[in-house]
Amino acid sequence: MYLCNKKFIVILLSVFLFANNSEARDIYVRLSGAGKYSIGITSGNLVMTDAEGRLANLADSAQISVSGNYAYIMGNAFLMPVRLTGTGFLKFDGKTYRGAFLITQRGGLLNVLDLEQYLCGVLPAEVGANWHEQALRAQAICARTYVLKQSMNRADKGYDVVDTDADQVYKGAGVETAKTNHAVSSTAGEILTYGKDLAFTYFHSDSGGHTADIEDVWGQKNMPYLRGVPEVVNYKSPVSVWNAKFSASKIQSVVKKVTGADIGTVKEIQVSEVDEGGRAINMTFIGSKGTRSMKASQFRLGLDPRTLKSTMLTPSGGVFNADNDLTPSGLVTNQKSQNTNPNLTFEEEQGIAKMTAEGIFTTTELIDMLTNPNKKKNYYETGLGRNPKTTKKTTTSKPRNKYGYSIEKSGNEFIFYGRGWGHGVGMCQWGAMAMAEQGWTAEQILNHYYPGTAIRRYK
Repeated sequence: MYLCNKKFIVILLSVFLFANNSEARDIYVRLSGAGKYSIGITSGNLVMTDAEGRLANLADSAQISVSGNYAYIMGNAFLMPVRLTGTGFLKFDGKTYRGAFLITQRGGLLNVLDLEQYLCGVLPAEVGANWHEQALRAQAICARTYVLKQSMNRADKGYDVVDTDADQVYKGAGVETAKTNHAVSSTAGEILTYGKDLAFTYFHSDSGGHTADIEDVWGQKNMPYLRGVPEVVNYKSPVSVWNAKFSASKIQSVVKKVTGADIGTVKEIQVSEVDEGGRAINMTFIGSKGTRSMKASQFRLGLDPRTLKSTMLTPSGGVFNADNDLTPSGLVTNQKSQNTNPNLTFEEEQGIAKMTAEGIFTTTELIDMLTNPNKKKNYYETGLGRNPKTTKKTTTSKPRNKYGYSIEKSGNEFIFYGRGWGHGVGMCQWGAMAMAEQGWTAEQILNHYYPGTAIRRYK
């Protein structure tokens, strides 16, 4: 009955998405697939109903195990799906939840609750509860759109989303705050669309200065609203700059796992292609037995995306400004130091091109100019005072190749320096926060990160 109802809801959603429909929309969140669950309730007793309509009143807690098509409680077998409800908040794994629990053969333990209530448990888990109201509203619209889009693609899985950052983080009722709940209620029913379709509203923590093209990360094409855009407001997050070390043997195993090739001991790693914002697209691995290349995003996921926080890699842990002074926050520089009259004459544009050809600017400086065109005037003036033979070099341990640069190596370890956290596609949460603090509305923030989209109501 559950699967039939869910597929029916998905069909209705795709047909009547923008109709004036006040009917509640339930979301199915997968909390666990362990097969053994310790369930509780904050007040009253648990009430269980199985697929045959059998009703059982339980105590304020229950130990449930799953085998085959049955859930076992106190030695009694109940045909799945099994639904658990009660008068209080449900409890599992130290968290409290609104709605009901559903235990199914394929999905595992699910939290079933109204869409808007679900979002109340997402916002404070995904962003700071004390963030600016407009940033929270933008996050609410993104999160609502994301889960609805996923639900339309997962009818065969038996759930809509998981509760981790594999989709979007959800921590139940225990993390709710008045401010984040208000952001949900003030945007109730609002979704982001591209044409007649729901948009894919991917988001991440910190872009490192420039978001990514979805094609460069996951290969999808024909999504013009998911192109890389520069950050427009200065900000600094807890992960603006980071570094991580990995052994050559670990990297060798990742290359073999992803490409199927054993290249032997890894001798050198090159960032062989970057996008206009400086984010690594492709990487080349040179080993004692051969050479292989792969997408930087594939390498990051295969290695450890929580430690190798992004593919916005840098040669030395940051970038250098026009005076070759290290800027810890990467491409996001102090706005007050930027030129207030960035327009170049035709002769000055030609001068920039000539100086670039002569090697006056470093690779990182060229990336900075691409990302921040309003800084070209400053670079032009700096370049006039430089001599190609005396231009200072950035402090990298390896010479840069003609496309990018080599990753630093120390003994049997490679040291990765980078900026930001996440895949880089779509909205940057820290960027959205900075924009909101500068007076941008949620609508303007979303238009920046998802150009060409529109906010509509699904009910």
